[in-house]
Amino acid sequence: MSTQAKTVSASTGSEAAAGDETIAQAVSQGITMVIPTRNRAHTLRLVAPSWYEQEGVRQIIFVSDEGTDETPLLVHGLASRYPHVHTLLLRNTQRLGASRSRNVGVEHADHEFVLFCDDDEYLQAGYARTCLDKLLALRAGAVSGRRVYMQSGETREQALARFGSGMRRGAAFRPLLCEYVNGAIFRGDLEMPFTNAIILTRRSLLQRYPFDGYYARGNGYREETDYQMNLFVNGHRIFVTNEVHSLHLPLNEVRTGGQRTQAFKRMYWSVHYTRYFFGKYWTAYARRQGLRTPRWAALAAFTAFAVYRETLRPPAYQLAMWGLGLRARLRTQASLG
Repeated sequence: MSTQAKTVSASTGSEAAAGDETIAQAVSQGITMVIPTRNRAHTLRLVAPSWYEQEGVRQIIFVSDEGTDETPLLVHGLASRYPHVHTLLLRNTQRLGASRSRNVGVEHADHEFVLFCDDDEYLQAGYARTCLDKLLALRAGAVSGRRVYMQSGETREQALARFGSGMRRGAAFRPLLCEYVNGAIFRGDLEMPFTNAIILTRRSLLQRYPFDGYYARGNGYREETDYQMNLFVNGHRIFVTNEVHSLHLPLNEVRTGGQRTQAFKRMYWSVHYTRYFFGKYWTAYARRQGLRTPRWAALAAFTAFAVYRETLRPPAYQLAMWGLGLRARLRTQASLG
């Protein structure tokens, strides 16, 4: 099945009512994946085959955000290579940002279940079907697997083995900072206000609570969590499962994007968007979480955390990794001696 190339205008205002399909009908139809992208053919070439090999995925929609690279040629090749999946390439005629690009993709989704993935992440085999099973069994609004950040020169198998069930002791969610701790150690399924960006959810919910296009500039911090928080404050349940993983490419293989911006700019946009995010949700979120902290104090705490994360934490992390490596080498020498 060949790629369908289509130009999409900047208007995305779809808030149509959900369809009348039953869950059984939706499962039989399959899953739509939506991939917002901009000039990332070099990463798509690596990670996209893992999406086409997902059980249950029947449609993959690429939304090129006014891109100018060879993404159309690459997507056409993927469509020819995987004819069992309906591949659709959409192109925004003006830059909309990732949030509104997600909404564009949802407007063209054929199926009730929608899985989002970033254009620089692999999906472990079974990711889509596992999240779908969890979504139905747990009556959830959204479900994700765990996210693993690969290191340079590392295979996917090595990254999964290194990550295990997490690498950091402590809570998986920080309520005051409104932060998900990606590397926290836990097993099984965990419910929280939001998880990472690689979520499976329902088209009907996405039409009722579309992504907010405000997060279009800078690093777009919180653009994925805004949708999930909207679900949370409206009574829906969010889960992350340890059974499957997405694997983010090493930084040296990602030449563009928010990760490449300067630390000062990352701090600025993180605080800027968190101020907006807290303005929308803090009252309802704090009530559901049982927090009594006023919004201004929570924002002050987050600002201090954002500065620490970009200035003090990186060298502390490098020192800790050096110490772990040194201990491993000493243990090896002791065993050989």
